Amino acid sequence: MRSITLVGLSMLMALCLMALPAFAQEPAPAEQSPTEAVAQEPQGPKVEPLAAPAASAVVTPEPKAEVKPLFGFDEGFFMRTEDEKFKLRIGAQVQTRFKYESVQTIDDAGEKTREGEVSFSIPRGRLKLDGNAFTKRIKYEFQADFGKGTVGLKEYWVDAEFIEKALFLKVGQFKRPFSRQQITSSSRLEMVDVALTDKAFGAGYDLGLMLHNNYTKSPTFEWAIGVFNGVGGDKPWFEGDVEGTATPNAEDPTVMDVSGEVSRKAKFNNVPVTFNPQLVARVGFNTKDLKGYAEADLEGGPARFGTAISAIADFDADNSNDGNVRAELDYMLKVHGFSSTGGFYLATAQDDKSFLDQSYAGLGWHVQAGYVIKGVVQPVVRYGAFMPDGGDNDQQELMGGLAVYFFGHNLKWQTDGGALINQSADGNLGSGLVRTQLQLAF
Repeated sequence: MRSITLVGLSMLMALCLMALPAFAQEPAPAEQSPTEAVAQEPQGPKVEPLAAPAASAVVTPEPKAEVKPLFGFDEGFFMRTEDEKFKLRIGAQVQTRFKYESVQTIDDAGEKTREGEVSFSIPRGRLKLDGNAFTKRIKYEFQADFGKGTVGLKEYWVDAEFIEKALFLKVGQFKRPFSRQQITSSSRLEMVDVALTDKAFGAGYDLGLMLHNNYTKSPTFEWAIGVFNGVGGDKPWFEGDVEGTATPNAEDPTVMDVSGEVSRKAKFNNVPVTFNPQLVARVGFNTKDLKGYAEADLEGGPARFGTAISAIADFDADNSNDGNVRAELDYMLKVHGFSSTGGFYLATAQDDKSFLDQSYAGLGWHVQAGYVIKGVVQPVVRYGAFMPDGGDNDQQELMGGLAVYFFGHNLKWQTDGGALINQSADGNLGSGLVRTQLQLAF
């Protein structure tokens, strides 16, 4: 009995020892959904994601505003106010010229003789002040010429812009809008000076007012119309208290010699004694990028073309039969360094009491061509003719020249020469001309 009990106890202990490993293991977890499994995963320290900044809070660097200098150089020395309502620019033009001319004349015996003339001169020595006042829409210019031994007022005007780039009113003394070569500044010519047609048909400076669309900047369509004194403001006019044609005394310009008499009450004046108004109009067309009032194709580029027609009507207000009409058609062509300009002119003169009683007075033309080599050297040629009414009085010129552009038109050396032929009853009289000129302009 005791043996059986020991055996039973031994078997019970063995069963307990075999069950111990199973009780030591953790029970298997119940099957869970993936969502529950993720939720029950151990979590580390909670990190909140960064919130996107609001659109209004985004800071964009502002571009730096352009700071314009209050003084400096821009086609002349300038100074201005910070608000740009006032600006003053100072410019200058100096031409120093050497000329040799061989002039053929007929002496009292009817024989042709020739005389040579040699000279140095300063045909143009100009000081220019320009800018704007009170607003950028009101521009002004003052220009005086100190060349030729005297001081003369060339330009003094105010130009107000009423409609942007479309309507301007210019008042003062300035160039009348007649003839492309006359309108072009003397500082921007290919040859030393203009063609003979310029003096033959007149234009130049005068006192008056003009409506325009800034035509000298060569917009697609250019136009200008103005009323002037009709006397030419760029020359000194003299006024006295005696009848006749007044001429200045070389020793004392205030003394006028008129038919042997002297008047000390005479004075320089650019206001006519009798107002004979002059109406001047111009209209034209230009292709894109044409600099229509600067000769020589220094800028280069594909073909650019411009043409215009202009006219002057001198009204006879005092019934002195001196009314006349002048008209001209001009052009400019530039293409890859080549340039050509020209004009055709026609004039009539009043021959009776009515202004409408006009008769033929003369015609003329000129054509000019040049080619800029490497932007520096330019050979140029020109032919011009003037045929006034009457016989044996035609004039012709044939000129050739060479220009060297160191800094464009601002610093250049020009040389030209050729023949001038004047027709007379005794035959043609020929003159030879050679000129060389250095120009500094800014």
